[in-house]
Amino acid sequence: MIDTKRHVRIPLLCLLALTLSACSALDWAYNNAPSFVADEMVDAFDLDDEQSALLETRLDQFFAWHRQQELTRYQAVLERAANNASDGIVASEFLWLMDELRDARMRSMARALDDFGDLAARLSDSQIDRFAETLHDRADESRDYLAKSAQQREIFRVERNLDRLQDWFGDFDYQTERRARERLADLPDLYEAWYTYRDARQAEIIAALRGGGDGPALKARLKRALLNPDTDYARAFEPARQAYWQEFAVVLEDISGWLSPRQHRAAAERLQRYERILVSLRTPD
Repeated sequence: MIDTKRHVRIPLLCLLALTLSACSALDWAYNNAPSFVADEMVDAFDLDDEQSALLETRLDQFFAWHRQQELTRYQAVLERAANNASDGIVASEFLWLMDELRDARMRSMARALDDFGDLAARLSDSQIDRFAETLHDRADESRDYLAKSAQQREIFRVERNLDRLQDWFGDFDYQTERRARERLADLPDLYEAWYTYRDARQAEIIAALRGGGDGPALKARLKRALLNPDTDYARAFEPARQAYWQEFAVVLEDISGWLSPRQHRAAAERLQRYERILVSLRTPD
């Protein structure tokens, strides 16, 4: 699966990244995400005290909305995903889950831009320059990947996907691991297309910030950069994105068919743990 290096994240991305890692940290991370995101953005933009105070206020507003509106949606998605995973992964079910996650990301990005747009309008030229430098400095992973040979790239992609599958389902036996490697090698390379899309999108974000103007005008430009499917870079990337996930879903269904009931239960139980954590997050102490 695609995994970008750390950059300035909206809160949902923090949550989704953790949902794909250690669930024991999910509740702690979500409850502390406002501070984490504030630290990230203060560092990325070198915000002054007044801007930092405004950011904290906006983050509190965003998370109040997210806790009240979005966690219920996530809980329902996880409940259905756990039921689906309990007897093996079907391609259509995985694609449904990916669509749900994408919709959730878009909703939260739209809300975040509404909440933080006025803060973006207060950035100085030097703060925007710092952000642009931060994005460039954090692109080391993409530069490293693109410098690899075709064979090295394939090995990298197969190993990363295999590690994640075993993290979800438990260790594969030798035969299953061998077959899974062969099947994962069939997946197309989405990384290069993703990096091209990401870089073009980031360039438009920087251009939007440099364009100045009042909060509403800047919000509209940022929403175009991040949410509009009709930008040149979005239209160029979308066919590759869809083709990749369609193929990934088929590969995952094949691999799932080689796994044991115990391994299917492991994935389902993990999703159920996430669901229970989201219930607790909806009603914080």
